[in-house]
Amino acid sequence: MNILIATNSNYMGPTSVMVYSLCRSHKEKEVNIFLVYHDLREQDIERLKKILSAFEQKHLYPLDVGGEFSSKVPAAGRFSHETYYRILAVNLLPQNMERILYLDADMLIKKDLTEAYMTPMDDTCPFVVCDDIEGHARGTYGSALDRVATPHNYKYFNAGFMLMNLDYLRKRKSVGYILDAFYREQSPWPDQDVLNHMYYDKVQYVPWSLYNLPPEWWKVDTEALSRGILRFASYPDMNNPLIDQKKRFADVTVQMRDNAHIIHYLGILKPWLYRNKPIYSDVALYAGLWFDCEREMYERIEGLERLE
Repeated sequence: MNILIATNSNYMGPTSVMVYSLCRSHKEKEVNIFLVYHDLREQDIERLKKILSAFEQKHLYPLDVGGEFSSKVPAAGRFSHETYYRILAVNLLPQNMERILYLDADMLIKKDLTEAYMTPMDDTCPFVVCDDIEGHARGTYGSALDRVATPHNYKYFNAGFMLMNLDYLRKRKSVGYILDAFYREQSPWPDQDVLNHMYYDKVQYVPWSLYNLPPEWWKVDTEALSRGILRFASYPDMNNPLIDQKKRFADVTVQMRDNAHIIHYLGILKPWLYRNKPIYSDVALYAGLWFDCEREMYERIEGLERLE
């Protein structure tokens, strides 16, 4: 299994936990982790190698993208240059590699990803992705589609989980086209919006509930379910005083959390941001998984420097 990650020195704490959880969930599998970066210290790379050394058949391949890209595209708000590196990596990876799974560093890998990794991709598919379900939860999904000029009969995908069809991307020289769009576009979600605009009608999907679950409340709309429609309540629904919450919605948050292969702690929903202050009640239901994994990592990896 080939995995692609991107990070910098400021994000080594969460990255370490993500890498440890990935290795732990694939104890018997060979995993090649390609680390694409520019702003990393040697001690950061050695830290990740130390984590991998606690597991068999786990290998790290650092790939420095150089500084040219960051000189052309400024980091915007909470988005660092690393968010773009998954695309730059395509030209740095071995030419005989056909696919690689990109994962955001703010994820916790709970279960084996082999089934998703082996998803069949046809010749016209650049990426296998997950629906950006948080947009539905927050009531912003339609505006995201409009922002990237995507017809509403298509989906808007989250770029944190991307199984990349390297053959497709190389044959069509896609990196150049994507980078040109990065240089031109100014968007609230820089890389994700560009990729959605370019490929909304070509990507394939795997279930977000398994591979890209945000740490939110998940409540099934029982009224819709009675009509054969699976619909989750949005946060505006959950805060609507005109809706009888107990009659209308069934809370399935714990079941969703326990069944997920990946928890994606996106946005402000990151447990490590709340070590010493109150945490959102929904995030609290997922935070223990991350902190337990972090604690296990430090107990198992002797001499690993503790990072907050």
